[in-house]
Amino acid sequence: MRRLLLAVLLAVLVLPAAAGAAVPRDFFGVMANGPLDQPGFDLASESAQMRASGVGSERMEISWDLAEPSPGQFELAPYDRKVLAAAAAGIDVLALVVRSPSWAAVQPGKPFSPPKDPATYAAFMKAMVARYGPNGALWAEHPEVPRRPVRAWQIWNEPNIVNYWSVQPFMRGYARLLSSAYAAVKSADRGATVVMAGFANYSWRDLSRLYRKGGRKLRFDVAAVHPFSGRPSNSVKIVRLNRDVLNRNGAAKRPIWLTELTWSSAKGRKTPITKDWETTEAGQAQRLREAFGLFVKARKSLRLARIYWYTWITVDRESKNSFDYSGLRTLRPDGSVADKPAARAFRAVVRKYG
Repeated sequence: MRRLLLAVLLAVLVLPAAAGAAVPRDFFGVMANGPLDQPGFDLASESAQMRASGVGSERMEISWDLAEPSPGQFELAPYDRKVLAAAAAGIDVLALVVRSPSWAAVQPGKPFSPPKDPATYAAFMKAMVARYGPNGALWAEHPEVPRRPVRAWQIWNEPNIVNYWSVQPFMRGYARLLSSAYAAVKSADRGATVVMAGFANYSWRDLSRLYRKGGRKLRFDVAAVHPFSGRPSNSVKIVRLNRDVLNRNGAAKRPIWLTELTWSSAKGRKTPITKDWETTEAGQAQRLREAFGLFVKARKSLRLARIYWYTWITVDRESKNSFDYSGLRTLRPDGSVADKPAARAFRAVVRKYG
């Protein structure tokens, strides 16, 4: 009887903790770019800081045009460095593969031109899995680093915007690229996760257009959304509209990742964006707390599995690009790195839900 009473008491005590810790380890992530890409930057220290802050996954860009400037000629040192730093810190990587080298582009000289032949992009994807995947050459070359292979691959970024897919309309061309890349990644690593490009702006409309013009049998494991909006509640509405499109097109069971979510602290910096999306540093932290709370609450109905804050660290000065003020941390003029209020808010959210 005493054992039964103890078991019931333990269950009562554990239930509140379980309810508050319902999200998986990799639910909260960040984009890793900007100052982190600078040669000589202390990646090991910042990666450790990420993990200590509760970051389970980082999204990093692999620029195809820089990584394979000539067919079969690979320059991968910058990406090796970032993958190894993440692995050493115990952080998973979502690899975003984007930009076409001139030799493969429809419009040579434009990095965000789609490739002439999706097979060239697919071949590059296979090469990246061979480098960073479960049997990747990188791990054999660096036995001192615990193996943490890249198992998630995102196929391009925001092709619904002409700045990132120079030949519009994008639907048929992107559907072909996604299909070729999916087959290539799965042939190299059957257990890999292939993530569709994240759409921004009127993302649900463009996702619907992709299904209509690109074919209803799109090949992907995870859909992605970039729900930028002034209000966190509107960001949730944007994701729900994307969920509805997926459900109507036979993808009700496929999860959604927010591969970019952010608010800029550039208010008053005279950047071109003057609408409600920009705020102060304190406002940025408040919107992060509100948005993450709303998304955690709605995650089951949205089938939401990950959120990546854009971005981990920014310079926060002397820039007209609003996204250059979106970091959780800031690089000071003397080279040191400091938290913004949003970093403290991020950690508090992870403690609450993670």
